[in-house]
Amino acid sequence: MTEINYDMIIQQLQSELATDCSIANRYGLVLSSAINEFAKGKIIPQAILDVISRKDELEEELKLTQINSFALEAENYYYLFSFSEELILISKLELSVNLAKFMPSISTFLTRLSKSSKAADVREFSFFDFGKEIRNIEDLLKKDEIKKEKYQIIKELIKYVSL
Repeated sequence: MTEINYDMIIQQLQSELATDCSIANRYGLVLSSAINEFAKGKIIPQAILDVISRKDELEEELKLTQINSFALEAENYYYLFSFSEELILISKLELSVNLAKFMPSISTFLTRLSKSSKAADVREFSFFDFGKEIRNIEDLLKKDEIKKEKYQIIKELIKYVSL
């Protein structure tokens, strides 16, 4: 299977949506980013992850069927957090952007990306050769037994010399 090139996806999003974006996995690890506050390899702040993880409770409390994203308004930007089961997409938007027009396209994109990431996560499994591992363990035990015998001779020599 081929790995997903998240850096290329971020570049495409920047050119098509004219905004900076970051992609993180469901645990909050940023996989690729064009946003300084959410740099690649960093972790999304725990408070934000808590909100995302409690989305089911919020849906129930607000009597909604689904919550797909939320926005934070900062001094000069909106930070839009869109999430699926596998990924979190963060968009940094100017305050002049109409979120109602922007959110449906980003939600559709995230759904498609999430489906492709699930397909990329499937790995081919090989059969584990227990016989080979057991032979390796037996060989190690034989070597340890030989070492014990060598050390026993040294112990006896020390006892003899010390008497």
